[in-house]
Amino acid sequence: MQINLKKLILAACLGTSVAVTGLTGCHTEGRSAGTYIDDRLVASRVKGALNHATIYKFSNVDVTSFNGTVQLNGFVASPEQKEQAGDIASKVDGVRQLVNNITIQPMGQTGRSNTGAPVYDNNNPPTTPPPPSQTTPPQQ
Repeated sequence: MQINLKKLILAACLGTSVAVTGLTGCHTEGRSAGTYIDDRLVASRVKGALNHATIYKFSNVDVTSFNGTVQLNGFVASPEQKEQAGDIASKVDGVRQLVNNITIQPMGQTGRSNTGAPVYDNNNPPTTPPPPSQTTPPQQ
């Protein structure tokens, strides 16, 4: 009787663990596990190819992949760099389609972007108030 009770408890524990594992699954966003793994692998290959480019390292470019469609997001300094990143990514094995959402953000002599946007420091707030167009809501 003691052995049968142990077997019953063991079977119940195994059954519970299988059920919990099967119901939990992995976060694949509507893709099969194989496609999810393939997408991760393709994104990793594209990121590696961008990081190993001989002329320019694309450290500010993020790579995502969904069902073989690779999306590039981030910033580069010139249109040529954007085009080069797209060319490199499109030649990677497994890329079916490429969406190049890279933004061109030219750099100044200081290494910062030339957007003209104000830079705020929490320790030293701006001394001049923003223009009224930025503080008042549009009137209807």
